[in-house]
Amino acid sequence: MKLSETSIRRPVLASMISAALVLFGVIGYTRLSVRELPDIDPPIISVSTVLPGAHAQVVETAVTDVLEEELSTIQGLRTLSSSSSEENSQIILEFNLNRPVDVAAQDVRDKVSRVRGRLPVDVLEPVIAKQQADAQPFFWLALSSPNYDLMQLSDVADRLVKARLQSLAGVGSAGVYGERRFAMRAWVQPDELSARGLTVQDVESAITARNVEIPAGRIESTRREFSVRSLGELKTPREFGEMVVTSQGGQVVKLKDVAHVELGPEDTRSIFRYNGIPAVAIGVVRQSKANLIDVAQRIREAIPGIQQMLPPGVKLETAFDGSVFVTHSINDARLTLLIAAILVVLIIFVFLRNLRATVIPGLAIPASIVATFAIMYFLGFSINNFTLLALTIAIGIVVDDAIIVLENAYRHQEELHEAPEQAAVNGTNEIGFAVIATTIALVAVFTPLGFLRGSTGRLLSEFGIAVAGAVVISGFVALTLTPMLCAKVLRVPHEHGAVFKVLERGFNAIAERYAKLLQTALRHRGIVVAGTVVTVALAFVLYRNLKQELIPDDDRGFFLVVAFAPEGSSLAYTDGYVRQIEQIIGKTPGVQGYFTIIGGFAGGVNRAFVGVILKDWSERHNSVQQLVGMLFPQLFGIAGLQAFPYSPGALGFSQPVQFVVQPASRRSRTAPGRSGSASRCSSWCSIRISRGSARPWTRSCRRRAPSRVLRTSTPTCASTSRSCASPSTATVRKTSGCPCATSRPRSRRSSAVAGSARSHGTTSCTM
Repeated sequence: MKLSETSIRRPVLASMISAALVLFGVIGYTRLSVRELPDIDPPIISVSTVLPGAHAQVVETAVTDVLEEELSTIQGLRTLSSSSSEENSQIILEFNLNRPVDVAAQDVRDKVSRVRGRLPVDVLEPVIAKQQADAQPFFWLALSSPNYDLMQLSDVADRLVKARLQSLAGVGSAGVYGERRFAMRAWVQPDELSARGLTVQDVESAITARNVEIPAGRIESTRREFSVRSLGELKTPREFGEMVVTSQGGQVVKLKDVAHVELGPEDTRSIFRYNGIPAVAIGVVRQSKANLIDVAQRIREAIPGIQQMLPPGVKLETAFDGSVFVTHSINDARLTLLIAAILVVLIIFVFLRNLRATVIPGLAIPASIVATFAIMYFLGFSINNFTLLALTIAIGIVVDDAIIVLENAYRHQEELHEAPEQAAVNGTNEIGFAVIATTIALVAVFTPLGFLRGSTGRLLSEFGIAVAGAVVISGFVALTLTPMLCAKVLRVPHEHGAVFKVLERGFNAIAERYAKLLQTALRHRGIVVAGTVVTVALAFVLYRNLKQELIPDDDRGFFLVVAFAPEGSSLAYTDGYVRQIEQIIGKTPGVQGYFTIIGGFAGGVNRAFVGVILKDWSERHNSVQQLVGMLFPQLFGIAGLQAFPYSPGALGFSQPVQFVVQPASRRSRTAPGRSGSASRCSSWCSIRISRGSARPWTRSCRRRAPSRVLRTSTPTCASTSRSCASPSTATVRKTSGCPCATSRPRSRRSSAVAGSARSHGTTSCTM
């Protein structure tokens, strides 16, 4: 073959080509992202809409149904699901896998903009977002202190910790959870308002009109000019209290006359605790293509520097590091890949019993495997368990082509007594097309995996292409580098040593034993055929009885406890029972720590989850599955809420089995009945109905005759009711941060970052 002959006659060219392949592979390896599994970006779009103060039924009829009617006509839509809760509407659209997620998101935006005018006037702008498989926090930090309250800690987390984390390479975003943002709260007194003939809307209008800083232009002269700033912004409770609400008959009514003003938290509907201690959580989301292990390492290295910037007594701790399991998993796969390469080389040496001959296929392995990383990089793949498994399997495949060429060149030297260079040329010409045919056959076997559809195809596509790429490179190396090494390195010895002779006698004994066994099989053909049939039948039966799953369960050193209190439960009610869960978890052996989130990120105030971090695998005796089984009966004993532990899988935190039950009528009680039947199934450990009993609610009916006398409209009554029943934001105020954040001197750069990170608070009216 011309390619092999050129490589033999020009060894430097062949060596440089192989070295270039290895160099490109090394460069690609350093730039590849590291993940546990291949990058699965499901084409899922979420539409979130908020209607302040609205009941769940109002949200469903006025918002969700209107959006669903328009969104259901989008092309390529696979499933559409929605949920309506108090003030919130959530619509999830799942598209076919061949639908580009960016195009689908644009179609959703167009559909939502069409029906925007049909939505209620008070509804906030719908938020349309693409849901990525890795768009969840993988690194959690806990900020706690015995000297500062949660409002001060929230300000520190927002201005110092969050700003520093988001500046790290590879970090997509950092969110603060369980926070208490500063707000100026005005507790309106109904009796005082009634005595002065005022309404809540009058107070809101006064705050909105008088707490504002508007552009005031500039003053120009012949030699100087000045910017004019209108200082109409109020900053302290005293300034807000002195604010004039109205003037009645020459008498000025101030805000302090009709309301109590204080500096307090904007929202108290979420709780975060780390090991039972109240704290503020910071969840870090990495960029979709960033290296998970490198990003986690940068965060760990930045924590000591961030700790030095914090006020005295404030402690920043790592609550959960999702890269620990991935690091162990990838390192184990890399070690397996290295061990496989070493074992292959040792086996080649044992059978060839020639050090020079062993070096030739030994060099073909790294040349083929390392160069495959360049193909993975150009195709946008990542280093994950599937691609490393593919390269581990490919080691035994890529060495075959080199051994075929080596063995034929060895035979030409030993039996035909040809010169090394001539033996390499003739030997490669004889089996060159066989090497090409073998390479094409293997590529034809693994390449179709890259064209599979569905979730399985997304997982196996990188596996198949990685193996096929390694095989193609191995075929090229077998026709270039291997013949050149056979011509320049391979020498057949005329005499062999003692080790060679000992191994030769062993191989001859094995060959003789196999010949006798083969003769026996030929004499008893019926028994051999019957044994083969029984083996195939037994394999079929065992296959039918094997468990089937996409990815097996593994011990990730972490599990979740999900808790659901009855609908209508308050935050204090849920928190009381969640503390019982924390006490049970604290007494469980093998637990290193835990963090609790109630409301906020977990859902409504009646929902919570506890993330339990276990000790290192070498420091505990029970697996995650065993610990989950131990906690089930203890958590079921808590009567005030439903709680169950489960170990999240590799593909997300969702439950493994989910059913959608659609009753014939809205009054049907199908779901509870099905739940009772399903609970008797021994294979199911926990069952929860997503739509249980409705939240308690009260009705407000306007008396029309008094309303006409008082000259109030229905929107005014509804707005007043909403302001009385829940906090309402009247205006936005600027704030420079809490005093605790400025107790330590900082550099000019740190002050600028802190000021831009936290620039707004709110002023609310509450009755």
